[in-house]
Amino acid sequence: MKRRFLSVLLILFLVVSLLAPMGAKPEEASAASFTIRTSMPKLNDPSARFYYSDLNRFWKAGRLAPDFKYYKGIMDDGRTGGYVWGNCTWWAYSRASEVLGEPLNPNLRGNAGDWWDCNKKGKYYAYGSTPKAGALVVYRTHVAFVEKVVNGQIYVSESGWQTKTYGPSSTDDFFFHYGKPWSSNGTPKGYIYVTDKKPANQGTVSASYSVRVDVSDLRMRSGPGTGYSNMGKIAKGTYQLKAVSSDGEWGQLQSNGYWISLEYTTRVTDSANSNNNLKALSVSGHSISPAFHAGTTSYSLSVPSNVSSVTIKATKANSKASISGTGKVSLATGTNTKNIKVTAQNGGQKTYTIKINRAKETKVKVAVTQLNMRSGPGTNYKSKGRLKKGTYVVVQTKNGWGKLKKNGYWISLAYTKAGSSSGSSASKGSYKVKVKVSSLNMRSGPGTKYKSKGRIKKGTYVIKQKKNGWGKLKTNGYWIKLSYTSKVK
Repeated sequence: MKRRFLSVLLILFLVVSLLAPMGAKPEEASAASFTIRTSMPKLNDPSARFYYSDLNRFWKAGRLAPDFKYYKGIMDDGRTGGYVWGNCTWWAYSRASEVLGEPLNPNLRGNAGDWWDCNKKGKYYAYGSTPKAGALVVYRTHVAFVEKVVNGQIYVSESGWQTKTYGPSSTDDFFFHYGKPWSSNGTPKGYIYVTDKKPANQGTVSASYSVRVDVSDLRMRSGPGTGYSNMGKIAKGTYQLKAVSSDGEWGQLQSNGYWISLEYTTRVTDSANSNNNLKALSVSGHSISPAFHAGTTSYSLSVPSNVSSVTIKATKANSKASISGTGKVSLATGTNTKNIKVTAQNGGQKTYTIKINRAKETKVKVAVTQLNMRSGPGTNYKSKGRLKKGTYVVVQTKNGWGKLKKNGYWISLAYTKAGSSSGSSASKGSYKVKVKVSSLNMRSGPGTKYKSKGRIKKGTYVIKQKKNGWGKLKTNGYWIKLSYTSKVK
């Protein structure tokens, strides 16, 4: 009897299971696979990297608004308050990037309502009037992220304006909302389907033509778009390009590798050759650093003090180009900047720069009995004999070694003392002074840092050299402080 009762129960269970639905019917299939977000991530949430870091261009450039007035002067470098932490554009960019797993296309920028035309023009993402989960919904002055769609009704996550003047300490400082869109938004312009496919390929293609910049100061970027770092400005003129973005809106400069918007340029006719490269660049008798490469435009060179001029040689890569700045050039002591300009047939220019440092001639005193001389600045160079004690002129220094003027050999400066620099404040010409104090200290050099060499009494003495307020005695070569003397007329 018990077994029959269990059999009946089993049959009833099977019947009910067959008649009952297999599961609750979904309200509406989602267009994208992601977890719906109903709250704003905390500042310390590891998964919130697209919200509170420079991966989000609005966070990087953002400021808190001091009032409800929206700034008109939006700058991509964040110097004004146009982009504000906590506003709708910041949230939409953050949320879409989180869902995509990578930053949203940085060309979506500016006021919320501008996103629609910006995307339509750039063709970064598909767009339309049908609501889909995972899309951006754009209004006249607002943008939000569609989390789900139920029977045609969209549910969004969105964030509003903040008026606090201090930096956010928690997400409670932001005005976040999840649910049906704010009624004040009005009718949407449409939907940008950011999750339908990956962002449009922002690749580049090589280019070999020049453009003429038509505005006074055109901003350069580190990449093809306003989302890249500001790298300064260039003036009006003709510039050669080496690449353009795949959408044809940005060009990469041959001269420095930065990018400019081609909207503010005019393409130069291709009938003229645009090659403004050098094939070779050298300085006679010297080696420039780094080794020459056509794409490298900055070089350096050091020469001794006794080198008053050098000859710059350059060979153009194209016979139709012209070169200026070559030939023999004079050198002043210190850094000399020499520019070699190459002008292509079409007018495009490239400037190669060589910074030549001419050493200052100095005097040193060899402090040891015999000092080894070398063929170069180091002990790994060949020995070239020995130098006796005395004062010598050094025309160049390198890594603690000095190059002698008299023979071009090198000595270690660790075994020398500083002497007078050529052209220093020391003056020569003998004259007499009268020591006014009873006992005046003598020094081995013109200053109190030099060793004391005894004292001299009141009297008249001959000074054979003067330097920095000190006088060198003719009798023994020691120095005395001239403020304790009076000159004998």
